[in-house]
Amino acid sequence: WVVGEGRNFVATMARLARDGARPSVVDDQIGRLTFASDLAAGIVALLGSGAASGVYHFSNSGEPVSWYAIARAVFAANGRPGGHVIPISTADYAAAHPGTAPRPRHSTLGLARFTAATGITPRDHWAALAGYLAAGLEGW
Repeated sequence: WVVGEGRNFVATMARLARDGARPSVVDDQIGRLTFASDLAAGIVALLGSGAASGVYHFSNSGEPVSWYAIARAVFAANGRPGGHVIPISTADYAAAHPGTAPRPRHSTLGLARFTAATGITPRDHWAALAGYLAAGLEGW
């Protein structure tokens, strides 16, 4: 769910929206986007916090959503109706695309340990997405 410069899900959906496509996007895999710029800032903050070594999860914050919901938002931001994105289950998508790597249904990372160590709550993934799209997918 990482978004940054180059090829990524959000950039692909923006391109498909501009090209007039009607993609099928899974609607039963839930998580949050992680913007590379926020991840880098989070790593710097964690390293500077003096926190104990161990595993710290990081993603942007906010209500977890499906890939389908994200795709609809990207389409809307590009002037296309969200209805142009077609929901599909993971099972149906995998059946139509043999060799698709398995993905967890729910991949939302817990942020409590990171927040406790740094005092920082990562910015909401919807706000980060809006900024990313407003920047024209550049400079990230």
